[in-house]
Amino acid sequence: MTATTSGETCVDCQETVASLTIRSRRLCASCFIRYVSSKILKRMESYRFRNLAGDQKRRLFLPISGGVSSLVLLQLLDSQLQRQIGNRNRTAYDLVIARVVLPDTSGLATIDSEYQKLAQRFPLHNFLPLVSLHEVLQLDAGMRQDLTLLGIDDESGESEEECMQRILSSAMSVTARADLQSILLRRLLVSLAKQQNCETVLWGHSDSRLAAIALADVAKGRGGSVSSHIADGRSLHGINFNYPARDLFKVELQTYAQALDEPLTYATEGDATDQPTTSIRNTSIDNLLSSYITSQGEKYPSIMANVVRTASKLQTQKEGNGVVPCTFCIMPTTGTGDDSADSLILCYGCTRMKQEIRG
Repeated sequence: MTATTSGETCVDCQETVASLTIRSRRLCASCFIRYVSSKILKRMESYRFRNLAGDQKRRLFLPISGGVSSLVLLQLLDSQLQRQIGNRNRTAYDLVIARVVLPDTSGLATIDSEYQKLAQRFPLHNFLPLVSLHEVLQLDAGMRQDLTLLGIDDESGESEEECMQRILSSAMSVTARADLQSILLRRLLVSLAKQQNCETVLWGHSDSRLAAIALADVAKGRGGSVSSHIADGRSLHGINFNYPARDLFKVELQTYAQALDEPLTYATEGDATDQPTTSIRNTSIDNLLSSYITSQGEKYPSIMANVVRTASKLQTQKEGNGVVPCTFCIMPTTGTGDDSADSLILCYGCTRMKQEIRG
C-alpha cells in the first residue's frame, strides 16, 4: 500500500483524485474508508435487525488492546450503531468493551487515561473497568484446578496477583510464557463475556494477525487446533467467536485509522510487529512469526493472505465424534480422556508447554 502523487482518478468514484494504492487499485480517501467499512460490516451481517425477533437485542463483547485493529473495529461498529439510532431510534445489539492489563505492563496511569478518553469518545457503549490478568483466577471457576495439570499448584497465603506472577515465572522459555499468557488471557475474556451475558466475542484480529496465529500454532504443536482458533462461529468455549476484520491487512487498518476526520490514536508498545528484534533467543515464536508476517506481507500480500484462507478451509473440529476439548486451552484434541482417572486431558500443544514449565 502506497500513496500516489499522480493525477489519476479514483477507480471507484471516478471523481476524486486518487491518493492511495490499495491492492493495486487507486482509491481516494473516502472510497478507501468505504472499502474498509464494507469489509468489516459484511462480517457483521448476522447481527442485523432482520435476524432479530421482536424487540430482541443482542449483547456482543469486544475486547480491545489499545492496538489499531480493535480500535478500528470499535469505531466502525459505533458508526453502524449511530446510524441505526438515527434510522430506527434503537440498535440491533449492545457492545460491552473490556481491556485487560497484562503483568509487567508499564504506564498504567496512561493506559487508564487513554481508556477513559476512549469511553468518552464512544459513550454509547458499556466500558467495563480495566481488568488485570490475575482476575482469571477468580472469574474462571476451573482455572486453579486446570493449572495443576501443568504442575502449577496453589500456595497458601499469596494474593491473586502474586499467584499470577508465580504462574508466568514458572515458564522456562519465552515461548512457553507467551503461550501460557495467551491462553490465560483468552479464558479471562471468555469468562468476562459470559459474566456480561454476551453471546459473541468480537475479536479485532486482522488478516495479518490471524496468519501469524495460524503459523505460530503449527510451530508450537497446536496445528490440530488452527481451524478452530481462527474460525467464525461456535467455539469450544461455549460462546461464539467472530473476526470481523479478518479480510483486512494490518497496514490497511493503520491507514484507515489515520484517514478518519478524527484519527484514532493507537498504541504500538508491546506489539511484536513494531518492535525491533534484539535477539532471536529472547523472542517468542508468536512474536517472531508476527514480525515475519508483517514484513513479508508488505512484499507479498496475496501470498500472506493465502495463509488464513487455506487454514480457514480446514474442517473445524466440534466437540463430540471423538473430539474432546483440551482441559487447559479448550482447543480440540483427539484424545478421549481417562475414565479411570479424573477425565482431564491435555492436547499435544499443552503437553509440550508443560515440559517447559517449572512446577
